[in-house]
Amino acid sequence: MSNILKKIFHPIIGIDEDQEKILVENQTDTDDEAQNSIGAPVETTNPLGYNLDYVSAFYMVIQGIIGTGIFLTPASVLKSIGSVGASYVLWVAGFFIAIFEIFVYIEFTTYFRKRSGGDVAYLEQAYPKPDFLIPTTYAAVSVILSFSVSSAIAFGTYILNAAGTESTTWKQRGVGVAILTFTAILTAVHSKLSLKLANILGFVKMVSIVFIIITGFVVLGGGTRVKDPHSVFKNAWEGSTSDGNAIANAIIKVSFSYGGTQYVFGLVGESNPKKTKNLFRFFIPGVVVLVFIIYILLITTFYAGGGSVKELKASGNLVAALFFKNVFGTSAGTKALNVFVALSAFGHLLAVFVGHSRALRECGRQGVLPFSKYWTSTKPFGTPVLAVFITWIINLIVLLAPPAGDAYNFVVDVGSYSGYFFKILLAVGLLLVRRQRKQQGLGYNGWKTPLPFIILTLFFYVFVIAMSFVPPKGGSLKGSDVSFFYATYAITTIGILLVCVLYYFVWAKLLPKVGGYQHRLVYYDLNQGERGHTVIKVKNEDLAKFDAEHDSTGRFIGEDIDESVENVAYVVESDKKS
Repeated sequence: MSNILKKIFHPIIGIDEDQEKILVENQTDTDDEAQNSIGAPVETTNPLGYNLDYVSAFYMVIQGIIGTGIFLTPASVLKSIGSVGASYVLWVAGFFIAIFEIFVYIEFTTYFRKRSGGDVAYLEQAYPKPDFLIPTTYAAVSVILSFSVSSAIAFGTYILNAAGTESTTWKQRGVGVAILTFTAILTAVHSKLSLKLANILGFVKMVSIVFIIITGFVVLGGGTRVKDPHSVFKNAWEGSTSDGNAIANAIIKVSFSYGGTQYVFGLVGESNPKKTKNLFRFFIPGVVVLVFIIYILLITTFYAGGGSVKELKASGNLVAALFFKNVFGTSAGTKALNVFVALSAFGHLLAVFVGHSRALRECGRQGVLPFSKYWTSTKPFGTPVLAVFITWIINLIVLLAPPAGDAYNFVVDVGSYSGYFFKILLAVGLLLVRRQRKQQGLGYNGWKTPLPFIILTLFFYVFVIAMSFVPPKGGSLKGSDVSFFYATYAITTIGILLVCVLYYFVWAKLLPKVGGYQHRLVYYDLNQGERGHTVIKVKNEDLAKFDAEHDSTGRFIGEDIDESVENVAYVVESDKKS
């Protein structure tokens, strides 16, 4: 399958096959460690294990992308854009943006094959100066805004609907807390088991999707109680809008539905490169192509069985339920759909916890979070327990603290919006990493993302950020999901980022100047093979001695010391100076 995918994507991405062959035949650790010294140390053997194979990666992508979005957003996209034909254009365009974004990630993986964490690791490498700025800002935002409550709430809502129970706000939150806690415990106790469960749920999801799509073909063939299933496709371009705000809202909804591939890229270091050579370069893009095909078939299915265009637009987030009601006409069919969407949300939640915990662990390994060694440690279960716990506690607060309605929607909007700023930094960062490698005499590792693809993704991210300030149609200053100023979430997000930057300059520049010290990295090794950095304070009068005793990575310099003895020396030196 890898060879087939390679042939498909070779004309698009410009693989240098001769260079790739040389790299595969002469793989060493040199390329893995061709990174900035300020970066978290490369872990030669991953202490989290090697649990990501082709099967787990397949379902990680499926679970990451296909959550609840595709079952909720098609009608709202249609309502915003105005016509069936225009909606298809957006779903196709959204796929290309998603695949271009994946190409950026893939090139990073070829440079840093043993680094997990995704964005956090790549941003660290792209922006080594000013020291600690990007890692500090990303770590703060990742901890504060590590939200995945939408999947927990969706699970609670659809489980209650399937049970025929009144779906009140606190009942939804109660079930959401239960599934959030179960997911956190499973992810913290057993990485392999959590991935296995994600695989099983992914298999159930794929079987259910195939059933829905086959049902859609039966509807189009006239084999169900739906009358004239082709009517919605007639005059397909009628009603297309030219309103910029409405188009922007539709694009953002489509982009949200394609999001989620970053979670599998957070587990790069947990794949065995000898057994999964083409996992990220060819297999992952192939799975995303499959998701695109599934999306187009599902949308066509919902359109065919959803009634008229007017009925589809009025269905809101219930377009999938409307399809089942029109096709089967029984409550059993609707209950089955509710169970399926709930399981889909649960699978997505698993992918979020596994992927996000790796990102937070990398923040800890960089040394910019307090208690760095605890973030880095994989004791006692071989998992990033502290990172999982923090993800759980933050989501628990967001789930329970804000009142229903405006406050809750506002908090979730802030969490989603902040990601686009780091996506811009990531795309620009790829160009910076290329320049760094060129200066070091290094080239590409068998994959080069075409510059136009990078530019298009940058334009899209800037567009999404800018459109949040465009007033809604009709001149109202109220937001689409809140009753106050529509751009409050955007302004708040920018404010949080600026506060993080201000904190950095106080912590990294002002306080050292006043206190007469400088920050330095100290390398450490833990018992399970974990490696990381701690940021310590060194008085100005001790700087010359410290710099003479440590290299640029914070390692204690010793003569004729093997690696095991050397690692002990690093830890001892770190403990003395902490």
